Amino acid sequence: MLKLFTRRDCRLVARGFSLTKRTFLSEAYQCRDVWNARLTTPILERINLDTLYYDLEQRFQQKNKISAIDIDIYANKLVDDTHIEEIADLLYKFRLTEETSNTLDSTHHALVRNYLDHKCYGQLIEVLNNRIGYGVFLDDYSANLTLDQLIKEKEFRYAARVATLLALQEDFSNPITKALSLYSCYRYAKAPDAEHFDDLAPVQQEAGEATEGQKKKKKEEVKVRVKFLRNEFFDDHFDLAESQLLLGKTFVELGRCYGGAGSVIGASCELLGLTLYRKYEQASAFLKHNEGKTLSEEVVQMIRATLVKESNKEDEKYVAFSEAVDKLEASMKISKESLEKLILEQVSKSVGECEKQQIEAQAKLYTDWCNLRQQRLDEDLERMQRAKRLKEIEQLAVEMEKEEQKLWFFENEDKIDLQIDSKRVFYPKRWFGKKKKPRTVDVDYVPPEVRQRN
Repeated sequence: MLKLFTRRDCRLVARGFSLTKRTFLSEAYQCRDVWNARLTTPILERINLDTLYYDLEQRFQQKNKISAIDIDIYANKLVDDTHIEEIADLLYKFRLTEETSNTLDSTHHALVRNYLDHKCYGQLIEVLNNRIGYGVFLDDYSANLTLDQLIKEKEFRYAARVATLLALQEDFSNPITKALSLYSCYRYAKAPDAEHFDDLAPVQQEAGEATEGQKKKKKEEVKVRVKFLRNEFFDDHFDLAESQLLLGKTFVELGRCYGGAGSVIGASCELLGLTLYRKYEQASAFLKHNEGKTLSEEVVQMIRATLVKESNKEDEKYVAFSEAVDKLEASMKISKESLEKLILEQVSKSVGECEKQQIEAQAKLYTDWCNLRQQRLDEDLERMQRAKRLKEIEQLAVEMEKEEQKLWFFENEDKIDLQIDSKRVFYPKRWFGKKKKPRTVDVDYVPPEVRQRN
């Protein structure tokens, strides 16, 4: 059978890419059949989303308390985009309650998959970025699903943002997650407009500096009265707010995960990351201690382009590193092999080695989540029934005590009278001031004679 190739396929073959190897995750990795099987469980079959949302909203307004299993049922029941904003709102409110520590892992997973199914990438990034408000963190499997879909949709901006969030967690133990994160960051860094993420405001614009084609405007100052000022502290990790610094830190983490200077990918990514991270002193030390190592020519060009944009000639560390980059060909080996090709080979290798095991593990985890959901629901129902029985027993004891008083009234009449007297409230006498002495009348008093004047 004759197979036709497109121009894109011909270009890939010319660059050395193999069309017979699958680069990214397969459709089987989605585990859709096992994931959709949750909807056939007795719990989710009987649930009406509108009724459940109204009930949860009422309980939160009246008692300020929502159960973790209720949030999990609501999140896993979502199959369309009509309740996307509602689940985020409920999760934010639930985060403010004491029950948030009992949140199930399936709740976060269902939220992420629902956003991905309906391509709400901006809202997903907003939820993931607000870790304190929503408390949603990606596990290895949901991170792989997110990165894979964003890469296939060519949303490298969002994919790189997800990779930076994973770098802040300092956990790239999953080979597929590590490879997809590296590819996302590299493709985003290669883009000509790769300056800032959408959810992070540019530092230059915040400071009131004008960008190209815009007039310089003075930023309006907002003064807020505070009781005291905290000591200024920058942890160089969670306090990072500039996209370039976050991207550089991610490249450094990934470069060290791939063997550092021992490989072309590790050395190239670590040096590029230190440049974007503006750690010029560490970058100069890296070049000094790794002379003779191999760097990618693409990365060298990206480093020089980054230094041209910075052009901070007043910084001695920047100047020293710029001079070292100019002499890079004399101290390091420059490879003309495409770094993107090497990264894609790592992606293909990781997927081929780990995909089958992760599919089996995730399918088992979906089944365990359904069993755990049923177990938690049974425990909550048993707890509610126990509380209801205790309340009924207390009410029955009160009614029996009243009936006993009626039956034995005449035998306990004196005792009841004493109880009534003991319940009387005696108020203290009020003081109306000092009493005046009554006026005394003199009996012998003779009024004076009144005479009329002429």
